[in-house]
Amino acid sequence: MAEPIIKLGSKGDAVKRAQRALIERSYLLPGTEDGVFGPVTLNAVRRYQTDRSVGHFWAFSFPLTVDGIVGPQTWFRLTPETVKKGSKGSSVRLLQEILKSYADPQFDPGAVDGDFGPHTEAAVKAFQASHVDFDHNPLKVDGIVGPKTWTALWS
Repeated sequence: MAEPIIKLGSKGDAVKRAQRALIERSYLLPGTEDGVFGPVTLNAVRRYQTDRSVGHFWAFSFPLTVDGIVGPQTWFRLTPETVKKGSKGSSVRLLQEILKSYADPQFDPGAVDGDFGPHTEAAVKAFQASHVDFDHNPLKVDGIVGPKTWTALWS
């Protein structure tokens, strides 16, 4: 199910989900997920989007427009779908681009082709083995890129 478009004045669970994702990426302070899209959340969304906009390192092939609105593209970056071996598509391409950006041979997924094959799986497992989640717990080394691994990857 697609997330709703949220912006200044929005309230509810979708706002809480966005706030939680922003907290986990250090754009909001812990404990500020109140479900109200106010000026503080607006500023956090704009900073997140700016860091992933054209001309910035974290844009990759999926740059965001800096508009302060959490629409489909911002949701895609903020809460990417879970991917694993056999997955294909934009989320896998984003994963591969992020892994390549580390310039570390153990995290190299091979070709950035949107196809989650054995090289990407090995790179994910190496990344998971050497990183922790938001709460500083070791990531589960399973080759599956779910919310905790995406957050550690700074999606």
